[in-house]
Amino acid sequence: MAHRIRAPNVEGPTRIMDEAARPGIATHYLRYTIGNVLVMVAGFVSFPIMTRLLSNTEYGVFGYVDTWLLILAGVFKLGGQHAIIRFYPHRGGFNALGRFGANFVLLPLLCSIVFWLLAIAGYGIWSLLYPPERPIIGWIGLGLLLPTIWMSFVTSVLTAEERSDLSVRVSVGSRWLDAVFILLVIYFLERNALGVYAARLGSAIVVTLCLTIWLSRRVPLRWRDRDFAQWFAGVRYGVPMMANELSSVLLSFVDRLMLKHLMGAFAPVGVYTIGYGLAMTINTLLQNALFTAFTQVSVRQFETEGPQAVVRTKRLLLHILIYVVIAMCVCLITVGPDALLLLAGPDKAASAPVFVLIGINYALDGLFGICFTGLLLHKRSGLVFAMTLAATVLNVLLNLVWIPAYGVMGAVYATFASFILLTVLHYVTCPRELRVWPDRNATLIACVLGLLVWLVADVSGLFGLTSHFERLLAMGVLMMGLYIAPALALDRPLREAVQTWVRNRFA
Repeated sequence: MAHRIRAPNVEGPTRIMDEAARPGIATHYLRYTIGNVLVMVAGFVSFPIMTRLLSNTEYGVFGYVDTWLLILAGVFKLGGQHAIIRFYPHRGGFNALGRFGANFVLLPLLCSIVFWLLAIAGYGIWSLLYPPERPIIGWIGLGLLLPTIWMSFVTSVLTAEERSDLSVRVSVGSRWLDAVFILLVIYFLERNALGVYAARLGSAIVVTLCLTIWLSRRVPLRWRDRDFAQWFAGVRYGVPMMANELSSVLLSFVDRLMLKHLMGAFAPVGVYTIGYGLAMTINTLLQNALFTAFTQVSVRQFETEGPQAVVRTKRLLLHILIYVVIAMCVCLITVGPDALLLLAGPDKAASAPVFVLIGINYALDGLFGICFTGLLLHKRSGLVFAMTLAATVLNVLLNLVWIPAYGVMGAVYATFASFILLTVLHYVTCPRELRVWPDRNATLIACVLGLLVWLVADVSGLFGLTSHFERLLAMGVLMMGLYIAPALALDRPLREAVQTWVRNRFA
């Protein structure tokens, strides 16, 4: 086998993993891309059913509770998932793997269990003093915390071992299992947030058991191998990463908490969550697959070839990405509401503007994220955290003013403004030798063609079509004829890049 645990009597600097058997970056990227598409398909299957069976209020409940679960899980892990990746022993044999299992998996898990028990006690006391609106959901949510933390630790081991094959299977399998459990429960048993959380708990238990069986065969978890100095080194490394992750979570999700407390109801949270959730599919396309693959490649290039190699890769990527992002923005403005109403149903119309603006926000963030990435290549994680925190603080302050004034859309405007600030900060702090803008000619062509498509669609009312599905089809035809075909004809580098990709793909 390519990945194996050495026998206990093997000592010395033997390699735990077979270097020759490791797949390349292209293989990892292809696997993650396919996995993300399959996860998105699960979302597109479950989203229309859930939005029709659950009211805005029910959506608001689990949008609100999910935010708290993300925050608590992030804190309780103390960045342990990052330490697992950083301190995995690629050399050292079975004994090193045993020390790793004790100090970077077992001890962090025990710490998380302590935090979890304290949270249960705290919620119990709080429930007695200030009875919550739906206490049973709170208890089930707390029950989800520990499996969520454990799954994060085990999948980090998969990442450390470069097992993208298993990692993708876990992410896709758990997402589809989640969707099946949820749809069965809310359709046949309980059409509310309680049904959603009960189903998720059942799914999490199944996945946790499978991952535990796998890990027990791969990594020894023995108390006698503990070394508190090593564990503390992992905590020292992980806590700053946790702080940055927590700031990112708050930047994206604090709006839901503030909507509930400033507007005093779950329904506005539901309106926001439905639109935001669909917009996250754009973030999945641009961040989870593209940005992850680019980060892996750019780190290697920076270390081995210098910043010039990273800049070359950026320019090649941005030349194509500018067309993709402009197309996304035009489609969101023109038929974004149609896409949401087709998937979610006509009673969720209030979520359409949320989807459009948050979708544009994530499309532009994906573009500028490639343009101005570079700080982490210089290992300036502290500055990245400070910028994310500044954007989060602005988001909170604007929410305090704009939610009372504009309701749900106030939270959308606050998110947009805070991401603009984050983009400006990334531009200012990006090392000059790594700062890259999209090609001028490509940008001009994309903007002119995008404006042309928007004008034709707007003036013609998409040829008078009223059906959401027909409007989406018409927009697809319009994009093919007035955007994609002219772009390929006018932009030679783009045309050559597409031809090269097709040749390599189907040769």
